Amino acid sequence: MAIVVFPSFGAASVVAKQSRVIYLISTDGGAKIATIHVNDDSILCEFSGNSEGALFTGDALFTINNQDKTYRVQSYSDLRAAAQNKARELAQQSKTVESGQGVILELTDEINTISGVKARRLKKISNQGAADFWVSSELSPPAVRALGEQLRTVLPKDYWSRMHSNPGIIEIIILYGIPLSLSDGPTVYQAQIKDSDSDAWSKVPAEYKRLQ
Repeated sequence: MAIVVFPSFGAASVVAKQSRVIYLISTDGGAKIATIHVNDDSILCEFSGNSEGALFTGDALFTINNQDKTYRVQSYSDLRAAAQNKARELAQQSKTVESGQGVILELTDEINTISGVKARRLKKISNQGAADFWVSSELSPPAVRALGEQLRTVLPKDYWSRMHSNPGIIEIIILYGIPLSLSDGPTVYQAQIKDSDSDAWSKVPAEYKRLQ
């Protein structure tokens, strides 16, 4: 699913009910690739060494640039409309996929418990190899979980292959839930989950400028 920026909502603020911080850390050397804040209403995903983050609220996705102090907004209704338009376009096209292009995502029925949270196995398969995710929709706020269920219903199962694309962690969060473990080749990343009493992350800072 290509992320397309739409003008929509302004910055949103929520009150945390139960906040957690999830660190995705390499099991071999301790390198952290992502920090994910989550409560009952919002998710903030930030990547190590990257100035951009993604904030999911009750009705919109905010892409935040902490270096430039700017943000863009996409409403969930616009994301659903974009997915429906793309599904219609693909339905009218040939299903031929070039060798080596794109991936297939397969959410299995396999269940695992990671850091006390139930997760399902998500397989990402391509001609370059396979990667495994363990994802938890239980940690996703209801609005984000509902959005993912709707988009999975709309988009064809071979969407990423036909788009010659490789989804990242943000797309995984939208569609399937929060990753608690991932393995890509010899490297394995595992979640460390901690409780938090702060909800400062759950809104765009007031001094940040909205981009159209």
